[in-house]
Amino acid sequence: MFDLCVVGAGLIGSAAAKHASNFLNVCLIGPDEPDKKRSQDSPRDIYGGHYDEGRIYMRSTSDPVWAKLAQKSIPRYAEIEKECGIEIAKEVGCLSIGSHGGNYITSVKNVVEKDNLSASVLSGTEARSLFPFLSIPKDDEAVFESHSAGYISPRRLVKAQITIAKTNGCQHIQEVVRSVTRVVPDNDNPIMLMEVTTDSGTKILAKKVLVATGAFTAFRDLLGTGVSPDTKLYPLAVTKLEISKEDANKISTMPSVLYFGRGGDDWSRDYPVDPRAPVVFYMLPPIRYPDGKYYIKLGHSHDSVPKLLHTGTQMKKWFDQGPDARLTRQMADMILSVVKGVKVLSFHGDSCVVDVAPSNRPYIDLIHNQLGVAIAGNGYAAKSSDEIGRLAVELLMNGKWDTDLPQNLFYVKLKSGRGMCISKL
Repeated sequence: MFDLCVVGAGLIGSAAAKHASNFLNVCLIGPDEPDKKRSQDSPRDIYGGHYDEGRIYMRSTSDPVWAKLAQKSIPRYAEIEKECGIEIAKEVGCLSIGSHGGNYITSVKNVVEKDNLSASVLSGTEARSLFPFLSIPKDDEAVFESHSAGYISPRRLVKAQITIAKTNGCQHIQEVVRSVTRVVPDNDNPIMLMEVTTDSGTKILAKKVLVATGAFTAFRDLLGTGVSPDTKLYPLAVTKLEISKEDANKISTMPSVLYFGRGGDDWSRDYPVDPRAPVVFYMLPPIRYPDGKYYIKLGHSHDSVPKLLHTGTQMKKWFDQGPDARLTRQMADMILSVVKGVKVLSFHGDSCVVDVAPSNRPYIDLIHNQLGVAIAGNGYAAKSSDEIGRLAVELLMNGKWDTDLPQNLFYVKLKSGRGMCISKL
């Protein structure tokens, strides 16, 4: 029997297992990344958002709550790398760009000022002078973080967290969990325990369970029969545009980029738009992937393609088939609108899903005193996953809310199978 069972071996779950394994007997349950390309013929229907090499990290987000979570996590990257010997972060900087005077860039500047962060506020012309290979609208405004910003490899971060957890004695069970229930295993000693059952029928007993299963939480009985988190599941597409090593070297100073504005006059107009602003995207600089090739990656806002997923079958189909060719091409054209002087060798689309809570903040809460959740990444959680996992463990195992952020910002909302909101069990 374990003190804690963490269900979900992604970014948040692996972080939680790492932190808990410092003082508890822990098991982490979740499958490794599949070694073959996803297929509709495969029985597997659970995937991870961390099967990738690039996620942006920075401290000056437009949301002060997410900024605080990031500011707690980012300084630990070096500690994680030192402890396990796995490189997880590249400090290439982050450039946040938006319409001058717009809500987005104003919010970013407010966070920089309030949190006393080291960042430069630039005009569009100044930003373009600093990065001449980027077509930045001259009338825009930018915030540039040159330090403690860049990109992480989510794939390597998960590997690093699990490596440290296992070194501390954590047991990693590479299966998919079917259900989590409360049981009384011994009538002579009626102590309530948590029973975790996997798809193979394996049963694991633990004093407490933390569910960190992201967008897939609703498709297993993890929070109670017929109970799921109140989240919306958005299918997101990305395009990875291959360039040569020579071109990657030419633009080697390129930072990670976040854009929220009207766009440039010379940018592609055939691009899905966010109703809050004409053009919203995030873009990673050239990254060398495991296939040895260099890719620039671009993704759209979840609000720009207003489609939702409702069933496990829909989720599997989205991950197996990926985005349609038109959307992939639209995003490839946007990359070439912004990044100048590179030659396209190839491009392809890939799929992920974000689970978005009504608050646009993560759920870090207790369902009851033996069951906790750390879910709803809202598309922002990768860089902050270490702090989210740590907070969840402290709350579930020690009854402690170990941050200055108000706890009520992270309360979970649940719904029944009929879509009705319900109280926590």
